[in-house]
Amino acid sequence: MKLDVYAFGSALVDVQLSVTDKVLEDIGAVKGNMALTERSRQEDVLRRLMGADLSCLDSLAAKANMAAGGSAANTVFGVAQLGGSAGLCGKVADDAFGNFYIKNMLQSGVVFTGRRVTGMTGTCIILISDDAQRTMLTCLGVSSEIDYYDIDVAQLKNSRYLYLEGYLFDSPVATQTMLHAIDTAKKHGVKIAFTASDAFCIARHKDTFLKLLPQIDLLFCNAQEACALSDTGTNNEALKALAAMCPAIALTDGCNGSLLHFGGEPLHVKPCTVSAVDTTGAGDSYAAGLLYGLTNGCSLAESGAIASLFSSRVVAQLGPRFNGDIRSEIVPLKKQ
Repeated sequence: MKLDVYAFGSALVDVQLSVTDKVLEDIGAVKGNMALTERSRQEDVLRRLMGADLSCLDSLAAKANMAAGGSAANTVFGVAQLGGSAGLCGKVADDAFGNFYIKNMLQSGVVFTGRRVTGMTGTCIILISDDAQRTMLTCLGVSSEIDYYDIDVAQLKNSRYLYLEGYLFDSPVATQTMLHAIDTAKKHGVKIAFTASDAFCIARHKDTFLKLLPQIDLLFCNAQEACALSDTGTNNEALKALAAMCPAIALTDGCNGSLLHFGGEPLHVKPCTVSAVDTTGAGDSYAAGLLYGLTNGCSLAESGAIASLFSSRVVAQLGPRFNGDIRSEIVPLKKQ
């Protein structure tokens, strides 16, 4: 089976809660940030906010929105939801969260081997504030320990795109595994897409990312990430600098829409105006829409329109995955 996208990502069980800014202040969380933390810290926060902990999934699921998440996982879920084919290279533990993750991913139509190991499945507490921003407390567990044996080489070789998640570069083991996957992809004509993940991730790994860009076919980033990666102050300056290192750029800028730079003049993609409820997964769903379009016969303009629509549908609801029928909505866009 030839996959549209084969992704490397942190396999994290997301636990999503709505909170006020006062709550974020009280627990010492930096609004809009993703912070790596211990499981004990996550448990303290959950007990304080909802009187539940991570020991009982049924109790937790009754009070919070749960999903098999992680940035790249959200993207391949979106590709499958749009009607494409996708697989995920991720790692979970032989525990209740690992079982939940595997079941959830397989139900979504994503190809996921899910090799379970001894340890603890990664979890992410996502705190959604009134202005739709998300603040994340992440315990990586075994999710960052992706090694060579986790790769389904046959799937990788038979994919149109290899999709890499910037967050995984926090792990030396996963970094080496992804570099190996890039070499394999190059040898078999598989294009490589990369998401910078967030500005804090760029700050931690900027030199590595800059060295990686010449090997990348498509870079996903938002305006803040683009400027941080290129040491510039505007979208146009960032595009010019990044395009000198990478042949294709997809730069998102919230209510201003997005810019696609695929070797020629930048193409502006109009935003779909919605009232944002939760920005979790906005970039992930945009990447899903663009990759789906590019691998399923759509023009660049059509692919950008699908990405913009899909992202808008996701931010208008709680959670990183659209609950409606996105396939029927994109039919008119594929005929533009």
